[in-house]
Amino acid sequence: MKDKYYEQAVTCVKDRVLPAQMELYRACNGDLDRVYGGAMNGNGYFGKVIEPGHKYELGYEKCTCPKVLSGKVTDPEQCECSRQSILFILSCMEPDSKFEVEILETILRGAEHCRFQIRKD
Repeated sequence: MKDKYYEQAVTCVKDRVLPAQMELYRACNGDLDRVYGGAMNGNGYFGKVIEPGHKYELGYEKCTCPKVLSGKVTDPEQCECSRQSILFILSCMEPDSKFEVEILETILRGAEHCRFQIRKD
């Protein structure tokens, strides 16, 4: 079952973020350890390999949600949309893999950065 934020997430990232992430993924020869181990770092993003091949962290230095930035949304539940967008992008990168994404902390929830943990089975 798709989360209520899934379609919103797809619409938000499909035209700009997804192509950029796919290009980065291809430049790293499909190696998520390379993507999150360094290639992701910069331009407001940071990544970290927690367990090679299986567990990663992805973070944003600032909130990137257009709805939040416009002031239209202040509910921390909106961060679920970011979680869903990460799942969507990962499913496009590796359609045969299974991923879980957990929200660790977000700016809307009072943190300094937005951070997500990614698990690949």
